[in-house]
Amino acid sequence: MDKLEPHTSKEAAWRSRLLRHAQSGKTIAAFCRDESVSTASFHIWRSKLAAASGHAANPTQPAAFIDLGTIANTSGVTSIVHPSASVPTPTSGIDIRIDLGGGIVLTITRR
Repeated sequence: MDKLEPHTSKEAAWRSRLLRHAQSGKTIAAFCRDESVSTASFHIWRSKLAAASGHAANPTQPAAFIDLGTIANTSGVTSIVHPSASVPTPTSGIDIRIDLGGGIVLTITRR
């Protein structure tokens, strides 16, 4: 038997289980109880498979927080500085420009 086969079949079983959970509408605790698996195993496999596929661990929940970096306040001018942001020097207020790629720039201005 190939060494990868047990892991591959486990992986396939967990992919199927995670899909069933997503379609079930149940809480993780209720689903795991019905499936006779621990919630710890559920979380471990969900994280492991998400990392392997390059997706977020729970794609149905939006990000609750986005770190824009530090806030600098000089001469009454507040700017948010982020490594991927291009911030013009405003006369007053806050200007945030973020290049999202593909020719799309997000600009937020507060005066």
